[in-house]
Amino acid sequence: MFSLKFSKTMKDVQWSFVSFATASFAHLLLRIVLGRSLGPSGLGLYTLVFTIYMFGMQFAAFGIGSALTKYVAQYQDDLPKINEFVSSGILGSMISGSAMGLLLYTLSEIISIHFFHNSEMTNLLKITALCFPFISMQKVVIGTLNGLREMKWYAVVNIFQNVSVLVISIILVLRLNMDVMGAVLGFVIPTILVGMLSLTFIRNFLVRPSKLTSTVLKEISWFGFYVVLANSIGMINTQIDSLLIGHFMDETEVGYYEVAIIFMQGVILLPQALQRVTTPSIATYYGKGDLNKIQQLIKNTMFKSFAITVCISVILAIFGKFLIVMVFKEEFLPAYIPMITLLIGYSIYSTFVSIGGCLASIGKVQIIFKISAVCAALNTILNILLIPRFGLIGAASATSISLLFTTLINMYYVKRYTSKRYAK
Repeated sequence: MFSLKFSKTMKDVQWSFVSFATASFAHLLLRIVLGRSLGPSGLGLYTLVFTIYMFGMQFAAFGIGSALTKYVAQYQDDLPKINEFVSSGILGSMISGSAMGLLLYTLSEIISIHFFHNSEMTNLLKITALCFPFISMQKVVIGTLNGLREMKWYAVVNIFQNVSVLVISIILVLRLNMDVMGAVLGFVIPTILVGMLSLTFIRNFLVRPSKLTSTVLKEISWFGFYVVLANSIGMINTQIDSLLIGHFMDETEVGYYEVAIIFMQGVILLPQALQRVTTPSIATYYGKGDLNKIQQLIKNTMFKSFAITVCISVILAIFGKFLIVMVFKEEFLPAYIPMITLLIGYSIYSTFVSIGGCLASIGKVQIIFKISAVCAALNTILNILLIPRFGLIGAASATSISLLFTTLINMYYVKRYTSKRYAK
């Protein structure tokens, strides 16, 4: 029995890793193409638009995907319950996605001109707003497949999304010479298409609204409310630096910093893949009241994640300059020192990422929100203080400090709420 479960877990990890590896490779290759084709300024402008898209996506999906991962895993033996949750999730995602798209479209000029002082960004943000309803539905599908532990189909959706973005972006930028506009359309068009097609994976779980729909929708929305705030605020710890660089400096500096961030994606690749497996596993164990297995899973996962992360970090520290020049161009070398500074925070933070869904899996979403709020405030303050004075190094230092603090405070509460004394 143990070997079968272990085999299933290993297969899930493999599919999750393939999914994230594909996403990271596509992300890296696309940034290389954009960097070499558009230069630091064009890459920086694209990064600012894409970062705003990532922030908006959190609110558009409203955390419903994360809620479904928990509830679908928790009620894995109750098909009618799963059907109600999934159907309610689709309805909620359509509402929240449309609302967020309309909001970004309306505020696009204010964001572009008054915050980033760049009128070229206005139309790019309006185009980006169109895909929010579709990414919301896709998040529901992803969350459902994750909760069902259908990691193969989970990977298929993610792989198709990322490969489509890569291919369409390259065609529009290199073949049709559409520059930054082509790069933005390169992720908007696939997002819309994949969002619609992904619904086929959960069509068997969709049922007509019933009397329970409003109750279930309220339950997942309440859960999602804390998740989306926590995730959005949590993104500040890794994205606010780029936004404030764009505000205090310019898009060229953002382009340099983006190169440093790209290499950080390699550091957290495996931990992110592991989290997609540990999150539903912890939810299942918690539903059965098996705290010992939760503790064992956390310990083993973090140890392995830390060992691999340290090896990757050492390689980046030693060969960083060579890799930047080889992958991008020599004009991107100003990214090296910020990259080294970021490695300090990311090396430790990535270990926590591997079990980062733990508190959500055991229903402590309020705690996640409070932690994220404190950490985001710290990161924002540090960036505001350090960027005007120290530039890119100040931004990297602020982010590393906040990531270290984020890891410590999260691990304190993970240890506390997975012990038998505080579990309930």
